[in-house]
Amino acid sequence: MPQTPGLRLKVLVSGLHQLAKKCESVGGELAAAAKPPPISTSGWQSSAATARRAAARAAKDVSAVAARINSRAAGYDAAGTAYAQNDKHGADRLHAVLPR
Repeated sequence: MPQTPGLRLKVLVSGLHQLAKKCESVGGELAAAAKPPPISTSGWQSSAATARRAAARAAKDVSAVAARINSRAAGYDAAGTAYAQNDKHGADRLHAVLPR
């Protein structure tokens, strides 16, 4: 990814946790939408079967995307927790070397 001069990313623990919650929400919505709609059969049996197969494949793809988003959500949440722990660890080490 190209660097943009003057553009900085400010990472906040709360922001990472908010991003994780948003990803979980979107992943849940996608997972719910992944269920293929019922397709009634009619005189057009071959068309209905083709539509059913296409809907099933689309649902599988949407489910995969939802799983990926949920996986990212877990990663963002873990990153937020690790970031806070690392920040505390650094502060503790700095405090340990300061004269009293």
